Amino acid sequence: MTSGAPLLVSHPNLDARTFAPASRQTVALERALRRTWVPLARSWRMTPRGVRMLQRVTEPPRRRVPILRGSVVEHTTVGDRPAEWVRGPRALGASAHGDDRAVVLYLHGGGYVFGSPRTHRNLVSRISHVTGLSVLAPDYRLPPVATLPAPIEDALAAYRHLLEEGHAPQRIVVAGDSAGGHLALTLALHAAEAGLPQPAALVLLSPWTDLTMSGPSFARNAALDPFLPGIALHRAARVALNGADPADWRSSPLFAPDELFATLPPTLLQAGSTEVLLDDATRTAQRIAAAGVRTELQVYERQPHVVPLWNGTPEARTALREIGRFVDTLLAPGEAPPPPDARTAAEAAARETTSA
Repeated sequence: MTSGAPLLVSHPNLDARTFAPASRQTVALERALRRTWVPLARSWRMTPRGVRMLQRVTEPPRRRVPILRGSVVEHTTVGDRPAEWVRGPRALGASAHGDDRAVVLYLHGGGYVFGSPRTHRNLVSRISHVTGLSVLAPDYRLPPVATLPAPIEDALAAYRHLLEEGHAPQRIVVAGDSAGGHLALTLALHAAEAGLPQPAALVLLSPWTDLTMSGPSFARNAALDPFLPGIALHRAARVALNGADPADWRSSPLFAPDELFATLPPTLLQAGSTEVLLDDATRTAQRIAAAGVRTELQVYERQPHVVPLWNGTPEARTALREIGRFVDTLLAPGEAPPPPDARTAAEAAARETTSA
C-alpha cells in the first residue's frame, strides 16, 4: 500500500492523502459485504419496532464481546448514563482517574439508532492499544428513549466529567465513528459555544456530518458503497432528527458558523473512497482547514465505512497506526507512549478474545 497521493482538495492547513491500491483482503471484504450486508441494510425498516429489533440483533451476546486480547474493561457511570473505561495492552499502566493523564473520549457510531460501548469495544480496545491511552466510552441515549439532541447532551456531560475529574483539556482526545464522528465534532462546537476549553484533538472516522445528505458522493457512490445504502441513512436520519431541521448546524455540524470552526483543535479524518459519506469527510476537512486549524484527511481506496473497524485488512492496520501517530504528536511530551510501530498496529488488528 502506498500513501501520499494528493486528493482534489487543497489548503495550506490541510494534509490530504490517499492510501492505495486496495489490498486483496479489502477487495474480498467489499464483495462479501455487497452480497450479504447491503441487501439487509437496504430493506431494514426504521419503524419503532424495527429500531428495537436492530438494537437487539446488533448488541453482542453477554460474555461474548470480542476485544483485543490483554485489554481490561472497567464499568462505570458518567452522570446518570452507563459507560466503560477500556485499556488496551499498551495502556495498562495508564491511570484513568484522578489525575491529568491523557485519555480518549470515544463516541460510538450506529446512525443514532443502534450501537453501544459493547458493540464498539473491539475497536475501542485497539485504539487504546495504538495510542497507549485509557478510553472512556459512554452509552449515550438512543431511540426509543430519546433522539437528538439527547446524545449531544450526554457527550457533553461525559466531557465535563473528564474535566471535573482533573483531566486537562490539552490531554483529552475526542474521537468517534460515523454518527459518533458527528457527535465528536458537535461536542467540540457546543463546547466552544458554552465557553468550555477545547480538547487536544479530534479523530473523526467516516463522520456523518451532514444529515441533509447533500454531498455529491451520496449519489456518486450510491452503487459503490459496500456497507451503507443511502436509503438506510435517510431512514436513520428521520428517526434521529424526530422532526428537527437537518440543515440546522446543531443537527448537521458541517454547517456550523465559521467562528466556531476556528476554535476547533487539530483534527484527523479518515474515510473510504467509495463511501456515500466520503464528501462528509472531505467537506468537513476543508471547513476546518479553512478556519485556520491543522487538519489531516486520509482516504483509503475501496475500504468500507470506518476504515480501522475491519481488522482483517492491511488498511485497518495502517489506519490504526495513523491514529496512534496523530494522537502522539499532539499530546504533551511524556503523556503517551511512543507512536506505535508496524508490529503494534498488526497486533491491534490481529488478536482478540471475549469479555463480559
